[in-house]
Amino acid sequence: MLERIAGNEELKSSIRRMLEGRRLTHSVLLVGEAGLGAGFAARCVAADYLYPQGGAPAEALLRGECCRAVAKAGKRDSGQIETGIVREAISVTGMGSGGRYLVGQVTAMRSEIFNTSLSAEGRAVLLYHVERMNEESANALLKVMEEPPEGVLFLLTADSLAGVLPTIRSRCISFAVAPVSPEDCARYCTAQGVGAKDAALYSALFDGHIGTVLAAARDEARREQVDRALALAKAAAARDSYAAAVLLAAYEKDKAGASALLADFRAVAAAGLRGSTHSPVEGETARKALGAADAAMQQIGAQVNPRIVLSVLAAKFRTF
Repeated sequence: MLERIAGNEELKSSIRRMLEGRRLTHSVLLVGEAGLGAGFAARCVAADYLYPQGGAPAEALLRGECCRAVAKAGKRDSGQIETGIVREAISVTGMGSGGRYLVGQVTAMRSEIFNTSLSAEGRAVLLYHVERMNEESANALLKVMEEPPEGVLFLLTADSLAGVLPTIRSRCISFAVAPVSPEDCARYCTAQGVGAKDAALYSALFDGHIGTVLAAARDEARREQVDRALALAKAAAARDSYAAAVLLAAYEKDKAGASALLADFRAVAAAGLRGSTHSPVEGETARKALGAADAAMQQIGAQVNPRIVLSVLAAKFRTF
């Protein structure tokens, strides 16, 4: 299943050698920006570890149809494992505020994997976005990572290595998941059923981030958001502050929506700075738009009133 990962030949070669020699460390950390497919890569590794011959269980694992560690915020003893199609794999994704891990999730996973392995080669535990772990949940994880049961493989993902607590990072072998070229990204996404025109557009805008491209192509709401980001970029290119203000006004009471739109606007501006013909902005205008998007995103993240932030952003369009 490693071959399902686009590009990243060095990563695939290293892990393949470890798997073939059964020398894979019990804890692997895959690091890559959001949208690069670190989670998918982790599932590919897990599938090859558990099911070397492939087959239906491996395909189900790639789709994420495995068991899931869940819990309720504020209730330490509420953790449990929801049974999925692939019982040999357990996924853990933060369920607390801001996607933070709950201790109950980690303790439930820990209890589960100390049971006898079910079949295949052992057990795999997929922990997504471990940069969202606080010290309490990390300490709960460390207790099992230090002396793991035989045959258990931990596969962790993170958006950045710096965001992972040193205590977790030091117990893993780390690999970087790199973006592919926009051209390779478009070919890959086309093979996954995305229309050629959409694949080319989104691959250029999102600079080879396959996961982001697939999400934009397959989700209607996400497509509409990208369209609005492109419209905002067209307003930037025309220095049309009024058009920007009208578009942004819909997000004055929607902090999450505003942040998501600005992230896509930033991506469009960055594409223009790289010289992509798919972006409405280019050169100095793209640079100014990128800086303005970054500033607005930081202010919203700092709890500044979105209405004020978006009004100021729209006014800046006159200076582009």
